[in-house]
Amino acid sequence: MAESSAINPAWQRLSLDVPQSDVEACEDALLEAGAVSVSLEEIGDEQIFEPKPGETPLWQRVRVAGLFEGHISPANIMGQLHGSLRPSLLGDFDHEFIEETDWVRQTQADFAPNHYGDGLWVTPHWSDAPTEAKTVVRIDPGMAFGTGQHETTSLCLDWLDAQSLNGLRVLDVGCGSGILALAALMKGASVAYGTDIDPQALKASRDNAALNDIPEDRFWLGLPEELAAEEKFDVLIANILAQPLIELAPTLAPHLKKGGRFALSGILNTQAEAVAAQWMAQGLTIDGIASQGDWSRVSGQRE
Repeated sequence: MAESSAINPAWQRLSLDVPQSDVEACEDALLEAGAVSVSLEEIGDEQIFEPKPGETPLWQRVRVAGLFEGHISPANIMGQLHGSLRPSLLGDFDHEFIEETDWVRQTQADFAPNHYGDGLWVTPHWSDAPTEAKTVVRIDPGMAFGTGQHETTSLCLDWLDAQSLNGLRVLDVGCGSGILALAALMKGASVAYGTDIDPQALKASRDNAALNDIPEDRFWLGLPEELAAEEKFDVLIANILAQPLIELAPTLAPHLKKGGRFALSGILNTQAEAVAAQWMAQGLTIDGIASQGDWSRVSGQRE
């Protein structure tokens, strides 16, 4: 157990290290004790298989952390937890006070302009791109995944920058912030379609399109089930996870025109061959597997 104190703290965090079977009970107990949010964290370096869509990744032991307002007495929180949970679940806990942070300033400090490929730059909307930038995509880092800083997004942006996209139709599967579709549009694609299972991502993509002066008729956005089966594209790009890429291959591959190209990421290096094999099984050709750190990109085309 570790505990610290602070003068007039803005927040406090109390976490319990518990068996996987007790996670749900601990989540409920923390929320009933006044937590404004609860998160699950890995303990140690235990390796698990990638979860399927909609599943929650859980380890054998899980750290269940509740975020509380700073003015609440830690003793009161623990008192409520003692009334809700058996004593053995309260034996391994951690408590800390957290000072208020200027998240806007912190985000701006963490997100600087980044360069991809030959001349593609992604910049926060409050920053100017270097004069040598050939293509600039402006992003508001918000709740949706995709600022270009993660290796999987970087792999996709490098690939996109190497493509000739003038007048082409592009499909971005799992569009997140819209960064990949917007990069394609800024490089000359005629229209982009973005799908995502998260409505917040669709809103973020639309907001980022406005930052780049992309009109709505050039950037269609919708849930995966709203994409018509007959829609065909010259370029398909999907930065999601390996298991969905494997499971969705029969659904996504038919959207690719003859001669169309694709790039897939969100794939660990150890998973790349399995993803490539499933997409080859759809009659597509694999022309390369590239990697950055622990992550890979699988690319190819329909002959």
